Amino acid sequence: MKKSKRKEAQLALAQHFLSQYQPAPTHPLLERDRAAAREYLQERGLPIYREEDYQYFKIDEWLSKEWQLSSAPRLTEAEAKAYACRLTYPDVVQAYLIGGKVAPSVEGQGYFAGSITEFASKYPEVAERYYNQMPSTKEARLTQLNSLYNEDLFVYYIPEGVHLPSPLHLIHYPSSSKDQGQTLTFPRILVIAEAESEATLHFCDHGKHEEATGYIGAIEIYVDRGAKFSYFNIEESSTHSLRVMETHIQQAEDSTVIVDNVTVQNGATRNNFFCDLVGERASIDLDGLGVLDDAKRLDNWCFIRHSSPNCHSDQLFKYTMNDTSIGSFCGRIYVAPDAQKTEAYQNNRNLLLSEQAKMFSKPQLEIYADDVKCSHGMTTGELNEQAIFYMRQRGIPLMEAKLMLTAAFMSDVLEKISYLPLRERLINTIDKRYRGLPASCQ
Repeated sequence: MKKSKRKEAQLALAQHFLSQYQPAPTHPLLERDRAAAREYLQERGLPIYREEDYQYFKIDEWLSKEWQLSSAPRLTEAEAKAYACRLTYPDVVQAYLIGGKVAPSVEGQGYFAGSITEFASKYPEVAERYYNQMPSTKEARLTQLNSLYNEDLFVYYIPEGVHLPSPLHLIHYPSSSKDQGQTLTFPRILVIAEAESEATLHFCDHGKHEEATGYIGAIEIYVDRGAKFSYFNIEESSTHSLRVMETHIQQAEDSTVIVDNVTVQNGATRNNFFCDLVGERASIDLDGLGVLDDAKRLDNWCFIRHSSPNCHSDQLFKYTMNDTSIGSFCGRIYVAPDAQKTEAYQNNRNLLLSEQAKMFSKPQLEIYADDVKCSHGMTTGELNEQAIFYMRQRGIPLMEAKLMLTAAFMSDVLEKISYLPLRERLINTIDKRYRGLPASCQ
């Protein structure tokens, strides 16, 4: 498509969307940026299929559907518990984000987890300072769309020096039982990990299997000096669902971030990661796993910016693909001129379990410093027939041999999940899925 025609299509899609849906009233802090978001979208448009970063994901087909914006009220604590997830543990606090709205807030052990309404009343300066302030949120079109339409904001705030030994478990459903029809929501999450703090967020992403639902979400994660933050995102949604999630991460000096994004069940999923290592000696581990079958689609798009010296990033994305599923990975590492002593590594490994499955990969390096260690790699292949033969010679049935090899292929991504109870339950859920057993964690 020619550049002028592409621009026309982008603007037309934005105009269609903006004219069809009206934002609902919300908290003044969320209202603050709506006019700027609308103006930005009117000038830039929305992404469409076949533009550079959407070569394999038909985002415009999804955005053109006849959606209904969620109108369900915020759930009470008792109502929210009906959405509890099986991937939970006795020592973990659960919070709920249902239909784009936060269930009652949780506060204890020196942290806050809940709606912007309560958070802004207690910490107004912190809320103003952080919400929607990263440079990447201003340039990401789908985050701008979220900024225009979100009705609530889930805030996870860990003050300076606070160490939380157990994860916070945030359970998300794009629609509630009070919504009707094809529902589209705009969930928003803000994480603030202040200096020398340590915490983990487990985001469990669900959907109703009998309904077509969609959401365009955004999460901002600020990790201050010397802080450590882990983010485990597990998608177990509907086969008819659209998930678009844009993750923005900004790190100060000596901070450490681990992100593990696992897609167990989905319909069409697009994950965009914007990571900026602003302070010296910041480190990020960004990993992903896709378990795909039928006609499911999964796109992971990553941009890691090394802005300062002596920073480290490591990406590992793996896909297992069966039937007619389609996967895509696009990863870009940018090293600024002043970011000497950078270490940045990127790997994409894909396992095709059928002849009809397709995988597309596009690793990229953009380096403007000369004293760096950077690499990227990609492989796509099938199960090792010699290994299968060897295992069968020792009495292991064919299907069991394939399952064992597939599990071994996925293991290094799952091992990055440091919280052992979550890792074990997730491995068990995936194993059941491959065996054709009920595998839902809902």
